[in-house]
Amino acid sequence: MTAAIEAARTGLSVTVIDENPKPGGQIFRQFPDSFRVFQSKTIGPDHARGRALIRAFQAHRHAIDCLFDTLVWGIFQGREVACLHGEKSFSIQFKKLIITTGAYDRPVPFPGWTLPGVFTAGGAQRLVKNQRVLPGKRILLAGTGPLQLALANQIIKAGGKVAAIAEAGSAEKWPQLLRAMFGQWELIADAVRYVFNVQKARIPLLRRHIILEARGEGRVEEVVLAEVDGQWRPKPGSEKMFRVDTLCSGYGFVPSSEMTLLAGCEHTYDPRIGGWVPLRTGEMRTSLDDIYAAGDCTGVAGSKVALAEGRIAGVFAAAALGGISEAEARRCTRRFRNELAALNRLRTVLDDISRPRPGLYELARDDTTLCRCMEITLKELKAYMREYSGDINEIKRMTSVGMGPCQGRVCGQAIQEIMAREKNLTPDAIQFFSPRPPIKSVPLAAMADHA
Repeated sequence: MTAAIEAARTGLSVTVIDENPKPGGQIFRQFPDSFRVFQSKTIGPDHARGRALIRAFQAHRHAIDCLFDTLVWGIFQGREVACLHGEKSFSIQFKKLIITTGAYDRPVPFPGWTLPGVFTAGGAQRLVKNQRVLPGKRILLAGTGPLQLALANQIIKAGGKVAAIAEAGSAEKWPQLLRAMFGQWELIADAVRYVFNVQKARIPLLRRHIILEARGEGRVEEVVLAEVDGQWRPKPGSEKMFRVDTLCSGYGFVPSSEMTLLAGCEHTYDPRIGGWVPLRTGEMRTSLDDIYAAGDCTGVAGSKVALAEGRIAGVFAAAALGGISEAEARRCTRRFRNELAALNRLRTVLDDISRPRPGLYELARDDTTLCRCMEITLKELKAYMREYSGDINEIKRMTSVGMGPCQGRVCGQAIQEIMAREKNLTPDAIQFFSPRPPIKSVPLAAMADHA
């Protein structure tokens, strides 16, 4: 939205393609039309912030073509973006493209992670925040990062019961975190409110604890946690069992870089977030002159960073097309670039606290399913790795992992880490699944009639 606003202000032709039915993205996602908001304070500050941004976006709609409920399934030569709306597939040509595909929950395979009642934290948050539905009656949160506290607060407000919060990170970096947060008063206010409400509800906060296993007959009935060392490896004898009906696993996010990879942008592996991100200039331009990228698809940093990066990308993409001068672009983005510099100091500390450690991908047992689409277990993957000494894409061809409906989003990160461990390599040496169009499910009939 911010990229479109800034580009539209220069008088250029701007088109927004959004997979959602309404503007707002993940953080500022709007309620369904059948919902009515009577007390916005009970929903949280994100609602008010989102409404302000959406109003600004709507004020520029006369200059922006919006394609909602439309997914992008491929990028091709000739600056062509392939889209799907309903049952119709079509292409749009661009002069400059800004990719803002966000991120998704980091899936972590552990015994019992396929049981009904196991949610990702982002999935549970969408239920509670945007549909006002509790995922269960007695809920355990396990993971790392600020989303844990935010989700706990949303569950409390919705009348749910949180049995405990298991935080894999430690409190050693809190002094650095407090220094990095200085001046970010909005974030500080949110953090204070989250912590106060968790303490008021008397929810146990277990630091340096991780999921070991989820158990149950047909659904989650109990969850086993354990204390971990600095590499997130469980300490023997530290196990704790909780009787719950729901487990929310939230070990951070993975940048959704499929589009930038498919476009051919140069990428680098960032061990702080455990993912591949496109290389960019300060103007948000990728290694390809016509393609820009902004927000969490370039490294997960939250909505405030995404807002600023979107504005910078929109301004400089417009400048590259002659909408404004380069000097004017630098002048009007100075405030956003200064804001980014301050936010990136905070981002560095948070990344260090929540950085995925090796123990996270050592939880799976031989009979644990890694690829849920193709039902490939850890034992089967190890057997293929012994037989085929090639890279991750050879394993993909031999086993079909990463070829299912999720296109490797659920299993890819774990398989990369496990292969690196088995081969005694760093994850960046393993590379990642090569994306192929369609990167999301598209009806064959729609592709056959592509316009």
